Amino acid sequence: MDSTLATRLKHVQNSIHEACISSGRDPQSVRLVAASKTRTADEVRQAMAAGHRLFGENRAQELRDKSEALRFDPSPPQWHFIGALQTNKVRYVVGVATLVHSVDRLALATAISSRAVLLDSRGQLPAPVRVLIQVNIAGEPSKSGVSPHEALDLARTVHALPHVEVAGLMCIPPAADDPEDAAPWFTAVATLAAEGRAAGLPLQELSMGMSHDHAVAIRCGATLVRVGTAIFGAR
Repeated sequence: MDSTLATRLKHVQNSIHEACISSGRDPQSVRLVAASKTRTADEVRQAMAAGHRLFGENRAQELRDKSEALRFDPSPPQWHFIGALQTNKVRYVVGVATLVHSVDRLALATAISSRAVLLDSRGQLPAPVRVLIQVNIAGEPSKSGVSPHEALDLARTVHALPHVEVAGLMCIPPAADDPEDAAPWFTAVATLAAEGRAAGLPLQELSMGMSHDHAVAIRCGATLVRVGTAIFGAR
């Protein structure tokens, strides 16, 4: 096991724990998604040897390849898909990822549902596909995501699709040097999720916060933080 990677992982875990305690939250209410984009299967194994099991991939083919490489490990990892997903790549993700963080349009959700229906007909879908609605909270043209005004309507429509369950919301705030600058955006997404829950939508998960701002995201209500560089080092 790479002790440096193990040390970095432990540091991130401690940071998450401290952020939860200082925010008055149960540390068990926040899960760490180790973002393993561009990392090798061996690097994922090193993190697994340090006790971590939940990993997030940004590219569909990488998810396919790494999940195949690690599927026969004694205690294989759990995978989330955390990047932009094209409809023609859905086949690599459905049935592998237990949560898709980045659903931003009905066409993508419909493709996910169609693939899930096919796998279910073959007896190859262990559970409905859980997804998050990606919200472009600041309306940035360079980022994917549905507008906040459309997010709950999309969530309601997607949740009604066969073999798909909407579990919450995801966002990436505008880039900023000061992590505190992300707080208003994180709070806005948490407020939107609360509005959805009040309307009967099961928006329990909030995927927000990365290496530099995960502590702020936790304070604002994140249940999933996506951390890569702080664990694996610079790419």
